[in-house]
Amino acid sequence: MAAVHLVDSHYCTDPGKFISVLCTSLSTMLHVELPHVNVLSKMDLIEQYGKLAFNLDYYTEVLDLSYLVDHLASDPFFRNFRRLNEKLVEVIEDYSLVSFVPLNVQDKQSMRQVVQAVDKANGYSFGEQEQRSLEALMSAAVGADFHFSSTLAVQEKYVQSQDKAVEEEVMDL
Repeated sequence: MAAVHLVDSHYCTDPGKFISVLCTSLSTMLHVELPHVNVLSKMDLIEQYGKLAFNLDYYTEVLDLSYLVDHLASDPFFRNFRRLNEKLVEVIEDYSLVSFVPLNVQDKQSMRQVVQAVDKANGYSFGEQEQRSLEALMSAAVGADFHFSSTLAVQEKYVQSQDKAVEEEVMDL
C-alpha cells in the first residue's frame, strides 16, 4: 500500500503557496508513515494562473529553496515573514523527502510515470516489459531515477518559453 498525494500544479506559480504545499506534503509523509508519492496534477493548466519563477524541475525535484525565499522577499507582503519562510524551508530541506511527479491525465506517458513511481514505492520495480539487468537492479535499489529528460519534456510541452526568467525581470526592477 502506498499513499499518493495529489497537488494542483497552479500552486507552483505562487512561491508562498508552494512552500505551504511542501509543508503539507512533508507533514503528510511523516504522519501517514506509508511509502509516499507526491504528484503535481493538471500540468497542462500550469501557466493559466501565472508564470513560473523557475524551471519545472526546480518544483518537481524541490531543489535549493533559498532561491524561492529570495523570490518571496520581492513581494512586500512576504517581506515581513522572511525569517518564518527561511525556517520552514530549512525544515523541508533538512528532511529532504519531498519531490513531485508531474501528471497530465490526458497524456499516457505522464500516467505511466506516475504508475511506475507508485509501483516503485510499493516495492515492485520490474514489470514484464522492463529491462532486467544488473544496472537496472542497482539503480532501482539506490533510487537513482533521473527524470530530468522527462521533466524537461513536460516543461517544453506545457510551459511557455520565455525570453527572460521572472527572477531576471525582478532584478531589472
